[in-house]
Amino acid sequence: MTSETPLARYDRLCESGMLNADAEQRAVVEALDALWHQADDESDQNWFASLFRKSVDDEIRGVYLWGDVGRGKSMVMDLFFECLPAGKKKRVHFHAFMRDIHSRIFAWRQLKPKGDLLELVARDVASGIQVLCLDEMQVHDITDASILSRLFTQLFEHGLLIVITSNRPPRDLYQGGLQREQFEPFIALLREKTRVLDLNGPTDYRLQQLRAMDQTYVYPLNERSEEFCHNAYCALTNDCASSEQIIEVAGRNLVIERTSNGVAWLTFSEMCEHALGAADYLEVAAVFHTVILQGIPELSPEKRNEAKRFVTLIDALYEHKVKLLCTAAAAPEHLYPSGHGAFEFERTVSRLIEMQSERYLAMPHVKDDIVIASKTP
Repeated sequence: MTSETPLARYDRLCESGMLNADAEQRAVVEALDALWHQADDESDQNWFASLFRKSVDDEIRGVYLWGDVGRGKSMVMDLFFECLPAGKKKRVHFHAFMRDIHSRIFAWRQLKPKGDLLELVARDVASGIQVLCLDEMQVHDITDASILSRLFTQLFEHGLLIVITSNRPPRDLYQGGLQREQFEPFIALLREKTRVLDLNGPTDYRLQQLRAMDQTYVYPLNERSEEFCHNAYCALTNDCASSEQIIEVAGRNLVIERTSNGVAWLTFSEMCEHALGAADYLEVAAVFHTVILQGIPELSPEKRNEAKRFVTLIDALYEHKVKLLCTAAAAPEHLYPSGHGAFEFERTVSRLIEMQSERYLAMPHVKDDIVIASKTP
């Protein structure tokens, strides 16, 4: 394990002024700190002591953390995650995790056409790791709902410690879903195996951080705009370390190189100068609540394909109320003044302007109505 515990790190960050002291956050960090010590007790170097601990069936095996947006759920989970040893942990957005689960089921189905394969899938997931962190649990798909209880039972039996964040308490997951009775054992499992904690303080730190910025759309492109991206990313992620995130889209991988705490730092070139489309942008909108988009150029008529992708990207982010910070060569109305699709681009101009407004910034990230393609391969 690292020498610094999650609680010690949280207190140090508060003392340095990098975080605001928050009693509710600290109470959650105390629970994560206890889980960190549990992971330490169960680590390889303490294997002998683990022989004498009570059985897995009788233990709390994780934390389920729920609350409104901007309260610091992902931040405290990331703080806990960073204090764990490398190679013993995995952190993934819940949506991407379930895509991976269905891909694994499909792969095993080719080898074993009959039977319940979840035990094999859970063994694969648990192989080589001790702690699994799942961010932003939302359940809308009946296929997911029908397997979660069996899947997580197997993951716990394989010895995993699991931390989950969500905007909803367990009882409100999959509300009104088809055949919800198949999902209810999962709710009971979460209550049995995890500490269910809420983080619902009065302060929306995400909105507070966005309001503190003088601008969310900066032009022209120069040294100042470069500095804006760096400073905004540090502020929005509380200076947490960046990591690469891989999102599976229609059987291929979309690599997002700089991500942390639900924030993605992207470039116009990465998003709009490559063969990406609506499916890619919808996945980005589902996974990240905030996007920093760097280096939007002035678009000539010869760049109509790039302009079309940019329109599609902004539509996806707007519809899902993703917070957008941009650096650009010009004001929105001067980005694409002429060329094929310039008339349609006026809607994008309007949305770029609206996305800078106080009203838009205060809106929660929309995930509930995302249409996800069938996960049956």
